[in-house]
Amino acid sequence: MNDKRNFSRRNFIGIGGVASAGLALSSSQLIARPLFAGDSNSSKKYKIGIVGCGNRSKTIIGALNSVPDIEIAALCDIVEHKMGQRAELIKNGPKPQFYADMQQMFKRDDIDAIAIITPNYTHKEYVIAALEAGKNVFCEKPMALTVADCNLMIDAVKRTKKSLQIGTQRRHSVDYKKLVEVIRTKQVGKILYSDLFDYRGDWRVPEPDEYPKGVGYWRMDQSKSGGVVYEMGAHIIDVNNWVFDSEPLSVSSIQGVNNPSLRKRDSMDHAGVLVRYANDALMNYGSNVYNYGAAAADTFFGINGSVQMGSGKISIKYGKPNGVPFQGEILKPELITLPGGNPEGEGVIQELKHFALVLAGKEKAYPDGNIARQTVQICEASVRSAKERRQIDVKELG
Repeated sequence: MNDKRNFSRRNFIGIGGVASAGLALSSSQLIARPLFAGDSNSSKKYKIGIVGCGNRSKTIIGALNSVPDIEIAALCDIVEHKMGQRAELIKNGPKPQFYADMQQMFKRDDIDAIAIITPNYTHKEYVIAALEAGKNVFCEKPMALTVADCNLMIDAVKRTKKSLQIGTQRRHSVDYKKLVEVIRTKQVGKILYSDLFDYRGDWRVPEPDEYPKGVGYWRMDQSKSGGVVYEMGAHIIDVNNWVFDSEPLSVSSIQGVNNPSLRKRDSMDHAGVLVRYANDALMNYGSNVYNYGAAAADTFFGINGSVQMGSGKISIKYGKPNGVPFQGEILKPELITLPGGNPEGEGVIQELKHFALVLAGKEKAYPDGNIARQTVQICEASVRSAKERRQIDVKELG
């Protein structure tokens, strides 16, 4: 790893231990011990330490407030005030202990699991360190930036016999479960093609002020974030893999740095991606990080009909709007109102409830590294395709 290239807020936390933390905190005595000690008495069953107190951690902490079997026992970040802010969000249990060095946190025997909520390029290193420290791990999506890194993480799971669950929350959302149920049970036939699009609109905001001086925002760096397909695609591409239930084979993509109103960066801000799967189905995915407004619906086209999800509803159509004959019956269009209301937030709560069952030995990690690697195969192949201007065979990635 090139330390200079990868120098960022989260790198202070990591593998370098006391030395890297010392660079950040100017030889503070906080390096070698928790910033304050919390009450260790708890009625909850499993204790988790969170590495990374950036924006995403707010969602994870909020969800964990609804998971009574997991107590947040420790927070780790190089920016002290971020740990304090996140601790204020915790509604249950004693105050967590604060750590400037995650390796110090990993040494605690009473911590059962670690949540890695750090920039994309750190996932492989931090997950393997936590697994090798004997902890079960929950890691935010995307799993990693390369298939090679995913393979190393999967190897570490096998070697340590610990669990690794990847945080693609739509697998646990009642709304997306309903989508998959509809596709599996309605008479739309084999899905041949999907048309998917998503976006985010927050890359215009001023440079964050919580980073140490001279450290840039990692999302602006293509080598650290992976660009828009990793940042957005990890969500719906995983759903598409779930729906298709097939291995991705080849990927073609065009991507670029397009919108001049965004902050200076080299990370891709828009992309179009076409993927062929082993069952011959095609996924057409597009995204950007500069749009505002209503999100486009996601559509799955089958032999007999189509399923479209958007605006809190699932629409099912068969050939023509007024229905077509199928095995002796007339299949009429259907409109299903989704039950969730908040598929993203509800999905996060449900995925962490599932992780609690993993810690209890009652469930296996879901999605695990093998499932999550498929999304990385598509993301990595899409970036390579755009750079090399050719179709990428997924087998090339290892």
